[in-house]
Amino acid sequence: MSKAKNNIPRAAIHVGAPAKSFSAAESYEPERRGWDENTYRLKNQNTNNHYDFSRNHLNFEINGKGEIVSLGSNPVPLHERLQKRLDELDFKPYKDKDNPLGNSDNSPNCTVGIIVSGDHRVLTRLAFGDQDVDFTLQRSNAHVVLKQGIKDWAMDTYHWACDRWGAENIIGFDVHLDETTPHIQIQTIPVAKTKARGRASVKYVHKDDKSKLLSHKEWKKLPEEIRGDFVRTEVERREKECVSYARVWGEDKYAVGKTYYQMHTDYYNEVGHKYGLERGDDIAMLPVEEQRARVHKSKAVLEAERQAEDAIINAKAEKQQLEQQKDKRKFNIELQSQVRV
Repeated sequence: MSKAKNNIPRAAIHVGAPAKSFSAAESYEPERRGWDENTYRLKNQNTNNHYDFSRNHLNFEINGKGEIVSLGSNPVPLHERLQKRLDELDFKPYKDKDNPLGNSDNSPNCTVGIIVSGDHRVLTRLAFGDQDVDFTLQRSNAHVVLKQGIKDWAMDTYHWACDRWGAENIIGFDVHLDETTPHIQIQTIPVAKTKARGRASVKYVHKDDKSKLLSHKEWKKLPEEIRGDFVRTEVERREKECVSYARVWGEDKYAVGKTYYQMHTDYYNEVGHKYGLERGDDIAMLPVEEQRARVHKSKAVLEAERQAEDAIINAKAEKQQLEQQKDKRKFNIELQSQVRV
């Protein structure tokens, strides 16, 4: 890939591996539930983490009503919301034959996490404008206020996600402004509509009175001369919602790849282009090492890239200035020669 293509600001969507569940502790992180300054400090002992406690007041979420509220406002934790929605869908995981209280390893996956982000400069400009923000964790950013642009981007992304997976199947929509680059963490349940099992039922409707509806058994009891007044119809099996990763994302890796590809295209058409973000790469289709590099770019790497880009721009400007000075000197020399002649 050329350097020019790499410099194009792009959206980024990372789809996590489907899961059967997650623990309470895992659900607390995206909501920053119970996090204090010491929690941030402990988290940052991992060099891949760059959480800024002084920016935690900027984090927000979009709730089930489509309202922007402070992150962690929902009194029901994420893992409990997952179970509540699964119960509504009558989802029953396979039980482990050796441990009736536990679920089998063959139990279907029932939740998928998606991270939506993009170009560092574009998103930080949407979030902070021209405010002085320190990304090195050396100075406090308590003075920073959130700009409307990032809220608009998040809300547009929320509507896109609702259209794709259903608002009732988005159990978490958390917007993080306390890390290196603003991003959204979406937790979904893959739900598809399917026909109820069994054969289509047969009903008999009266020719002149549609309110008279008989089952096949009732119709058979009628005298033969009256049966002709009824028309045989087949009632389609009703649709029902079911939890199914395969139906939503794809039956195999090729189908999943097509889903990812279309997802990136749809996101660009519906959201990305409005904010100057070109269509993103299909991160999930990249090698594992490159995926990790894309997702876990540190603040030092981002700053180095920014400085490198600035250096290239400054070098080009200096080169152009030197060429202009060179052309001006050449012109003056030629002019002086003409005057002497």
